Amino acid sequence: MPEFLFKLEGVLGAWLLRLWRSTLRVEANHQPPNGHPCVYALQHRDLLLLTLQRIDCGIAVMVSRSRDGELIARPLARLGFVPVRGSTSRSGSQALKELIQLARDRSLALTPDGPQGPAGSVQPGILQLALLAHIPIIPVVASANRMLQLRSWDRFRLPHPFAKLTASYGPEIRVRSREDFPAAETALRQAWEKLT
Repeated sequence: MPEFLFKLEGVLGAWLLRLWRSTLRVEANHQPPNGHPCVYALQHRDLLLLTLQRIDCGIAVMVSRSRDGELIARPLARLGFVPVRGSTSRSGSQALKELIQLARDRSLALTPDGPQGPAGSVQPGILQLALLAHIPIIPVVASANRMLQLRSWDRFRLPHPFAKLTASYGPEIRVRSREDFPAAETALRQAWEKLT
């Protein structure tokens, strides 16, 4: 795809998402302040819901280096997020280093069950990031009172216009050593279930 089409997609995509967000009534429970040093852990199904909820908050997010990732990264940057390009399969170690640096002065967000699932799983990258960056993991879930749920592996969710979107943030989960990984993974799964 030519560069000018990527730019156009970024502008139009961000405009449409802002318009969509303007129709929603948004409520956040126990949300930390913007810039809080942490990594938010969200399930892939809630990606759009939480993107709409946290527009212009300056959160750094990991986005795949694929062509599809480019289509996602452009609008995200215009919505005030900081896209970091990489994934578990491509350029993961470089992205991890960049996220650790960004964690000094901004919040991060990852989908530990993405990009391919299974839904609700916790891949070790988020635990490694929390340990190396010395920041807590904060579980978060989102839902809308009226939404479309796709028949994809993650049951991806899209809020209807004029719906009420609710985001719920859980307590911090600390990872102080590799020995904490199993307990932190269990705590994250349990927090998601409780918040849901």
